[in-house]
Amino acid sequence: MRNTFVFIFSLAALSSATAADSASTPAPTAKSAAAPVLAAAPAPAPITLPNYGFRIDPLDVGTAAPLSPALQMYLPMAPLPSNNNLTFSPNVYVQVVPTLGTMKDYINDATAQMQASSYIIRAQNTMTADQWDLEYIAVLNGLAMHWYAKAVYSGHRIYYAAGGVPDEMWAMYGDKLKACVNSLQATGTAPELKVVMPSPVTAPPAGSMPMPAAASSSASAPAAKAAAGTSTK
Repeated sequence: MRNTFVFIFSLAALSSATAADSASTPAPTAKSAAAPVLAAAPAPAPITLPNYGFRIDPLDVGTAAPLSPALQMYLPMAPLPSNNNLTFSPNVYVQVVPTLGTMKDYINDATAQMQASSYIIRAQNTMTADQWDLEYIAVLNGLAMHWYAKAVYSGHRIYYAAGGVPDEMWAMYGDKLKACVNSLQATGTAPELKVVMPSPVTAPPAGSMPMPAAASSSASAPAAKAAAGTSTK
C-alpha cells in the first residue's frame, strides 16, 4: 500500500432487469501504519435492527485488514427516475483504518486526490480538530454519484463513514443518508492500537558511493559497509 491515501468506495446495488452492476471508486483512507499491534478485543455486542425485527453478531475483526469496510448498510432498491429499468440501493458504509498521520494530513491528502480524480466537492467542514465532513459528486461509469461522508480521528485510527446514491435520487434519500453518516462517533472502546513507526532512512554522505541495488551473495556485511563508505576522488 502506498503511503498516501487510497480511495475505496462501495457502489454495489445498481441493477437492471437482467443483471446486477457494481463498481468501486476511491474512498479516503489513511497513511498506512507498519505492523499495527492490537491488544485483546472485548466481546462485541450484537447489532439490533428493531424495525426489521432481527439482531446479529458483527464480524468484528478490528483493523487488521484496513481496506475492508467494517460495516455496510443498504436501503431497499428503488428505480432511478430517469430509467425505471435501473434500480439502486442507497447505502452507507464505515471503514476503519490505522494511521501514522494526523487529521490535517488526512484532509490534505484526501482533498488533493479527490481533485486529481475530478470529483466535485460541494461542501466540506472541519467540525473539530479530529472531525471532518464533506459532500461531493463522483462520476462512475457515466453515472453521477452523490456522496456525503464524515471522518473521525481517534486512537491512531480514521473512522470514515460515507453514504451514496445517484445524484438524481439525492432529493429523496439525501437527508436519511446524512443523518446516518452524521451519527458516526468514535467510542474509544477499541483495543489499544500501538503503531510501529518505520525506521528512518538516512541518506549517504555527500561524495560517497551509493549502495549497490543487490549485494552479491558472497559479500559480507562489513564489506558492504566498507563499500558504502568509500570516497570518490
